[in-house]
Amino acid sequence: MKNIYMVQASNVYSGNSFKAAYLPYAVGLLVAYAFTDETIKENYDFKRFVFTRENTEKAVESMETPAFVGFSNYIWNTQYNLALAKKIKAKHPECVILFGGHNVPPDNSFLEKYPFIDFLIHAEGEEAFRSLLLELLKDNPDFASINNLSFRNYDGTFTKTPVEILDKTDYPSPYLTGLFDSIFEENPDMQLDAILETSRGCPNSCTYCDWGCNGSKIRLFPIERVYAEIDWLAAHNVKFIWGADSNFGQFKRDIEIVDYLINVKEKTGCPERLRINYAKHNPQVVFEISRKLDKYGLSKEGATISFQSLDPTVLENIGRKNISMEKFSQLLSMYKKEGVITYSELLAGLPGETYESFCKGIGTLLAAGQHRLITVYNCEILPNSPMAEPEYMKKHGIKTVEIDALTAHSEFDEEIREKTHYIIGTNTLPTEDWIACNIFTCFEESYHHCGILKFIAIYLYYEFGIPYEDFYNAIISHAKANKDSIGYSVYEKLYSFFKAIADAKPIKLYANEIYGNITWVPKKVPHLDTIYRLDAYYEEIRPLLVSYGVSENDADELIEYQKTALKLPNRNNFSVEFSKNWHEYFTAVLADENISLTEKKNRVSVNNASTPTNWKDYALEATWFGQNGITFNPEISSEDI
Repeated sequence: MKNIYMVQASNVYSGNSFKAAYLPYAVGLLVAYAFTDETIKENYDFKRFVFTRENTEKAVESMETPAFVGFSNYIWNTQYNLALAKKIKAKHPECVILFGGHNVPPDNSFLEKYPFIDFLIHAEGEEAFRSLLLELLKDNPDFASINNLSFRNYDGTFTKTPVEILDKTDYPSPYLTGLFDSIFEENPDMQLDAILETSRGCPNSCTYCDWGCNGSKIRLFPIERVYAEIDWLAAHNVKFIWGADSNFGQFKRDIEIVDYLINVKEKTGCPERLRINYAKHNPQVVFEISRKLDKYGLSKEGATISFQSLDPTVLENIGRKNISMEKFSQLLSMYKKEGVITYSELLAGLPGETYESFCKGIGTLLAAGQHRLITVYNCEILPNSPMAEPEYMKKHGIKTVEIDALTAHSEFDEEIREKTHYIIGTNTLPTEDWIACNIFTCFEESYHHCGILKFIAIYLYYEFGIPYEDFYNAIISHAKANKDSIGYSVYEKLYSFFKAIADAKPIKLYANEIYGNITWVPKKVPHLDTIYRLDAYYEEIRPLLVSYGVSENDADELIEYQKTALKLPNRNNFSVEFSKNWHEYFTAVLADENISLTEKKNRVSVNNASTPTNWKDYALEATWFGQNGITFNPEISSEDI
């Protein structure tokens, strides 16, 4: 019997008192399908999955005469896979090494660069994996007969076979076939999270993404299988599920799947949370799904209304179409009336974007009412995306840098650092402007969506007509002009971080001992580096408010209300008196209902029993798990006096 091992190494995410990792769904699919073949059953013995970043030396030692090891590659594990594969080949030269997954380039470059790799699978892998195992059993194998495969010929040349996507969804489930049972038995103290795939494929062709690169239509998995997997995951106490569908909500049956998830949760308590990639062009179904998930506490972050950019030239460059701002505002109002949270996404560094258009895009979303969360990701070059094609990169002057991948909240791997390719400049966005875009989004996301300046920015927009992008640019300028300030210390940390990325120098994530032994991504730096010295920061920015024409009294009360609205450690069951109806005013604005700010003596009271008792718990509950919304006091009210 030939021994098979499969590797899909997940980061182990850790807080102050827990550890979590994903089950190896992708390689589990390959094994489940391959072992439906009797010839494979008779000749191969599947030994185990390497599903976390085990020490590579120990991982190799644990393998009993491996004949075949397959690796699933993405940006969070490719360097680990390369290191492990090289050591396996050195100790077991006859072992066949296979690489597949999203991070395997579409050409033969991995075979050329890494002689210890024998085969590559491109695109979907079930058919190619099974066929390869069967072909390896033959005296004269014909690897060229297998689609989606690259391999090294005996004369040192390389062959890549045609890529084919079959209209097929009847693959067996690795959950239901028991492949992961041993993982649960061997890791009783680890939270094991899972992937749920109810459909496969994507009809879109966004240039920055590799999901639709093969032009595949969406294929639906059998509903009976989906329901059975949900039952299995609940029975195994899986608390968090990541939905693998590219456009969940595209089909009406997706509502039925959500109903089934809710029913299972009501009976078993699991899953506790669900993360979904929502359909872009079926807002009514997505709204109904979001409403249900929110009602039953299954939504991790709420409904996504993504844009990537709001600039028409950028959208044309990336093959993307957005809904109108009018439609966006209507959707936001609809979600707000149902009490369903939403967030929007943008990408920094897209071809055609400028610093001004980028900041204006964020300001436009805020002006349309998206005050809950706008999250910005740096555009990365994925090897199978259209954006990675040399002609595309040359046309748009795309400049990239290879850096260590940023993985916060996880156990630090001293042995191997993962790599990613950031876009740090284009024809329209010089690198210094790229740095400035990142600094702007860090300040805006932390100070607006985590709450330190949110109501101040809203007040200035409605009462003084100051665009949101102008206000947050002013906050940055004010920080830069006062080098002894908290604001400047934050700016300096951010500039140094992104400048190091641009220069391809070593980078280090933010850490602060008052929040425990956890690392944080840059966009959390302004919040975490300011919140524990809040009063001093408000003193710094108070002159800026006055410079806009805000009266001394209004500036004081506005800052006091902003602070009152924030959830802070050991701060609950208190009240503050005001001379204006601040709470009524901001409550109306956030509900898309405008009322006048008037003189009215009133008392704002906060009654919150769930306030964290220390900064470590605050950082976990409010800044990480809370996804920003929990930084605000949920039990706040006002009464006239």
